[in-house]
Amino acid sequence: MELNLESDKLYIKILERIKKSKKYQGICEEIILEEIKKYFKLNSNLNFKSNLKTKISEKKLKLIIKAIKKELHLFYSCFQTKKKKKQRHFYLNELDKKIKNKKDLKEIQKTIDKLLSATISTKERLNRYPKIYRKIFEITKNPKIILDLGCGFNPFSFFYMGLKKLKYLAYDINENDINFLNKFFKIIYVQGLEGKAEILNIKNKIKISKLPKADIILLFKIIDLMDKKSHKQSEELIKQLISKAKFIIVSFPTTTITKKRMNFPKRKWFELMLNRINLKFRIFKTDNEIFYIINARK
Repeated sequence: MELNLESDKLYIKILERIKKSKKYQGICEEIILEEIKKYFKLNSNLNFKSNLKTKISEKKLKLIIKAIKKELHLFYSCFQTKKKKKQRHFYLNELDKKIKNKKDLKEIQKTIDKLLSATISTKERLNRYPKIYRKIFEITKNPKIILDLGCGFNPFSFFYMGLKKLKYLAYDINENDINFLNKFFKIIYVQGLEGKAEILNIKNKIKISKLPKADIILLFKIIDLMDKKSHKQSEELIKQLISKAKFIIVSFPTTTITKKRMNFPKRKWFELMLNRINLKFRIFKTDNEIFYIINARK
């Protein structure tokens, strides 16, 4: 089977095929289209102008879709725990009932922990969140506004922050997760958390420039996913965020997905980059994550 399509039509064809997979249905179309365009840009032998026609076999098309899905998987889907993800709506309803019935904080926390167990990163931090926020706030002091880029389900960790009141702006690429987080924020508002979740591609410089200002910006386990061949994108992102917050908190995993210890868990390149752009920072570690607390006030 030969496909005879103009480039724009081909992009839409690939988008539709990717969105048929349940794993990628929630990722916003803007993100998928960017990955499609990036693929053709990197594979210049397949690149063509939109006013020309090209022929791509079904076999080749499947290989292209497979490569794009791989990138999307690395950036988002590999962090999901399928069983817990399916149960999250049940847990959210459970949380809603407990808050409406004015259950004590311990009972509410039990349901929050179930929600945190829905993604790998938040599940790993479950017993470490008190230490993480204690270490961060010792330096930054208690924040009034937090921006969380590539947030995943991290907003559920609010109860581990020990704050009575907080404005939490959460950003990610999955529309289903964003809608879910906004339901959570509506339920939890009476507990002192004023939250809002929105779609954001952190590679989009224009949208990053329009972010509101905050006391702290969180970038948990997101930098490694941005930088595949060089560290240019992450450096540009940090430079943009300097004007947006007093502190930027960046974390990196110190174990692989298979739980093996990394030979070089510290990111020397990242430290050299921060030194080069004259940013002071402090480091602390948990047993599977390293955190850089960056002072954005030069």
